[in-house]
Amino acid sequence: MKNSVSNGRVRVRFAPSPTGSLHIGNARTALFNYLYAKKSGGKLILRLEDTDKARSEKRFEHEIMESLRWLGIQWDEGPDVGGDAGPYRQTQRVTLYQMLAEELIHEGKAYPCFCTAEELELRRKEQLERGLPPGYDGRCRSLTEAERSRFMAEGKPFTIRFKVPSDQVVSFEDAIHGFISFPSNTISDFILIRSNGMASYNWAVVVDDAKMGITHVIRGDDHISNTPKQILLYRAMGLVPPIYAHHPLILGPDGRRLSKRHGATAVSQFRREGYLPESLVFYLVGLGGIVASDGPLKGMSEIIEAFELSHISKGAAIFDHKKLTWINARYIRELPLSSMERHLAPFLESWGVTKRFNQEKIRQIIACGRGNAQTLLGFEPVFRIFMDSPVFKDNFFLTPEERETARDILEFFADLCKQVVQLDEEEYIRLAKIAMRKSGQRGRRFFMTLRKALTGTDHGPELVKIVPLLGKGEVMKRLKSALEKL
Repeated sequence: MKNSVSNGRVRVRFAPSPTGSLHIGNARTALFNYLYAKKSGGKLILRLEDTDKARSEKRFEHEIMESLRWLGIQWDEGPDVGGDAGPYRQTQRVTLYQMLAEELIHEGKAYPCFCTAEELELRRKEQLERGLPPGYDGRCRSLTEAERSRFMAEGKPFTIRFKVPSDQVVSFEDAIHGFISFPSNTISDFILIRSNGMASYNWAVVVDDAKMGITHVIRGDDHISNTPKQILLYRAMGLVPPIYAHHPLILGPDGRRLSKRHGATAVSQFRREGYLPESLVFYLVGLGGIVASDGPLKGMSEIIEAFELSHISKGAAIFDHKKLTWINARYIRELPLSSMERHLAPFLESWGVTKRFNQEKIRQIIACGRGNAQTLLGFEPVFRIFMDSPVFKDNFFLTPEERETARDILEFFADLCKQVVQLDEEEYIRLAKIAMRKSGQRGRRFFMTLRKALTGTDHGPELVKIVPLLGKGEVMKRLKSALEKL
């Protein structure tokens, strides 16, 4: 099975199964492949492993692709963009898998197995009871041609198994973990084609990688145990295996594989919760040891420049939502306002912001709130300050003494506001100083009273940023409303 697609150029692939959303761990695999392709001037291929017909759905295909694009990962070949090595869906390659498996049978490297699922399960239980490692016992390997022909004539269902050679050492140099070897005697004859005609994972992935000219396989280290089987298949077909690089998995704080019990795990969920793609990318490569997650923030081009397979840490990474949120808040503060506006666009639409304010006002409010927001959802209460009049609860000011003090503060500030044409930052600071002096109130009591009156909340961006954006008219209106409540 020859292939000339690569032509000496690096080709990597990301091959998700469209049976669910893009998991954060798989996203990191896709990211590593993308970074390596870009760093080496190669190509990234997107291939859909959609042979699980019962669970594969088009909506998951769309969500996976959308999540990858949102992260800034774009592939060079794939089911939606085409390419010279297609088709890029495994369901469209079934005939190829079957044809090549039959070639291995003719070469004496594979054989039909007529053992039923019930028989295999019974033998597995017997092996466990005897303290033996479970595995196929090779029963059908020694069938005569007459026996095989008879079973075929009877229409007995069968799988195609690979004939694992005995007494060999399967070794490879992993680009992350170094030298790894397996004795072939620990590997049972494994299935290539199931009885329903569908290819097994190990067979399909080898055929696809070989036909698509994949030069480097970068994936999670849970696949290390699959690698010797795949190398044996390459040998059987007279092909040179790709270079393998198995990166550690992402674990939860409890040291177990990251799952829904640890909180958000899907990229689409992080997106809905207001995380930025820049922060997620930076955090994921930080988990791999490529960048210092507490160091200077980097864009994709800088991350590509820093990426090296050999720099990926060998130890498992612990996912920390708090650390990600901290990084996200840093990006919110440091990204250009134009980028923030683009990321916020769908949220602003759902909050009704775009119907109320023009682009310049939106940008000003983003600048006002970016210092307090940890996620994009944190901008909603900031925009609400400017969209909605404050709602004063019954306990707005608790005691009669506090209400009297608040009335003095607000009346002094309102009288001063009447005397100015507009309330910019400079005027606000000047008036606040005068009002503090006249009311005899300073610091937290003064500013908290004013904040509650103008925003209806006791937290948020600094008043020096809020007041100029509200403008004199709205400030006067809100002060009046608060005084009436008092």
